[in-house]
Amino acid sequence: MKEIYDFRLFEKCASQYLSSTDGEILSPIARKIKCHANDPLYQRIGNLARDLKTKDEHLIAGWKIVRRYTKAELAAATCFHLIITATFEPAGEECGTEFDESAACPHCGSGAKQTSDLRLDLRKAPRNKDIARTIADEWIVSQRLAERIVDAGLRGFDLRPVRHKARYEDDPVDLTKIPAGQELIRRAEEAGAPPASGKFYVWLNRPENKQLMEQAWLENAERRRRQTEQRRTPLPVWHQLSVSDSSAQIVPPTRFGVDPFNEDPGGEFRCPSGDLLGLNLLSEISVDFGNGTASDIFFSSQFVGLRQGLLRPRRAILVSPKFRQLFLTEAFKGATFDLAHVM
Repeated sequence: MKEIYDFRLFEKCASQYLSSTDGEILSPIARKIKCHANDPLYQRIGNLARDLKTKDEHLIAGWKIVRRYTKAELAAATCFHLIITATFEPAGEECGTEFDESAACPHCGSGAKQTSDLRLDLRKAPRNKDIARTIADEWIVSQRLAERIVDAGLRGFDLRPVRHKARYEDDPVDLTKIPAGQELIRRAEEAGAPPASGKFYVWLNRPENKQLMEQAWLENAERRRRQTEQRRTPLPVWHQLSVSDSSAQIVPPTRFGVDPFNEDPGGEFRCPSGDLLGLNLLSEISVDFGNGTASDIFFSSQFVGLRQGLLRPRRAILVSPKFRQLFLTEAFKGATFDLAHVM
């Protein structure tokens, strides 16, 4: 197995401490660097990130780990970690999905129970994917994938309906199309800040314009609602993937942390009750099934992530080789697979 660390660095810091030949400068803001953990550049990035943090500066804008396996490793695997790469918003809570927070861990907020059908703005779901998740880690699968996993007799899951509830308030606003927007444009021009100027958005966000701007959002939402009703364009059918088996215990040597250079030694993002294991997964997953499992799709019993605002800690999704083979054979899109080690 080969691990490749894919970093996005803030170019303002990277240009001061790294050579222009280190990685690829994507823009005046960002630089991309791919390296292995044994690469001297990897160690240098880590040292720089730690040093700059003490000065309240940040080097790393984002990161991910890409793992490549040999055919022999894949053939011998008995379990895989399903990683959903297609993400969208708004979250279910924003669209009216209800949760029972009393069931959540009082320390970390993990484990709140969904008590209603999942409601999402399905206009925002990715149309070219077969599995996707919201920013709050609500998982949905396309009709095509749902049919195939049912027909294949896979076990350990249920498929629940996903209700459409559009959040037109999130749609872009064309101020020229609505009365309140036209009034805002008129006032802006009188104030010497026409829409084509750089002053416009500063002027637009002044307190005295707040009420009229809110009216523009409401008028735009109503306009978009009427347009949708007139078109009546059928939305793709999605199903919520509900997994019944959460018996998989994540065990060492699985590692968690804030980023590859910070394993959270102080336990800031770990739950004292053991429900939440960390902010991010830094390694392949090792699991213990106890008495075993007959499922093809199952959850970890513990969580990863953070309860903050709309964000909720998530369980790891683990699948059988049968599920992975079906996914790849049918060329489904929206997820990748890492090996999971059964202890």
